[in-house]
Amino acid sequence: RHHTTHHLHLLLPSLAKHFTFQYIYHLLSVLKIMPVNAETQKALMGVVENLGTAKFGLGESETVGVQEIINDNSDNPSYVLLDARSEEERNVSMIAGAITKDDFLVNPDKYKDSTVVCYCTVGYISGACTLELRNQGHSNVKNMGDGALLGYTLHKTSAGVSKPLVKADGSATNDVHTFMDDLAPLAGEGMVGKSFADPPAVLEAANAAIKEKLGV
Repeated sequence: RHHTTHHLHLLLPSLAKHFTFQYIYHLLSVLKIMPVNAETQKALMGVVENLGTAKFGLGESETVGVQEIINDNSDNPSYVLLDARSEEERNVSMIAGAITKDDFLVNPDKYKDSTVVCYCTVGYISGACTLELRNQGHSNVKNMGDGALLGYTLHKTSAGVSKPLVKADGSATNDVHTFMDDLAPLAGEGMVGKSFADPPAVLEAANAAIKEKLGV
């Protein structure tokens, strides 16, 4: 599918001359390549870069893209998602089926044959979590790329899923914890953002914990 995807993107300009937008959109959906708002995705990746996520040294082999996660077979998934956020954030919503860091640490052998993918709001906290767990010998742990949870909501809502996350009771929701109000516009269309009362203080505390645990 990688080669098909590459050639399709090259052909899109010529396709547009002969087919309607609706037909092209259908073609993309069949191939599971949904158009995402490029400007929003670009802004989201700018946030990831400005936070300093690169300091965790996680390359392509330690990162899994959002579309790979979405395309994963739900009946026999290759990935186990680990929500690295705080309880307050998780109480708003999570990706269906995700576990917590505590769940993983109670019995890491349970997941040894799976690729465990950490995520947070944009990939910064989860990047630290990924590095921490990998440093403990869990080489099957990776970080979610493409803006992590917010990127996930962008991709899912672009595919027409209006409530891509779940609440604690398992019900679908379009609520998402965006850490701070300023990040809410970077979530998918129709998502309702929630935030911490004092985001700078939360981030400062998180950075202090990261420095203490990882030295970065």
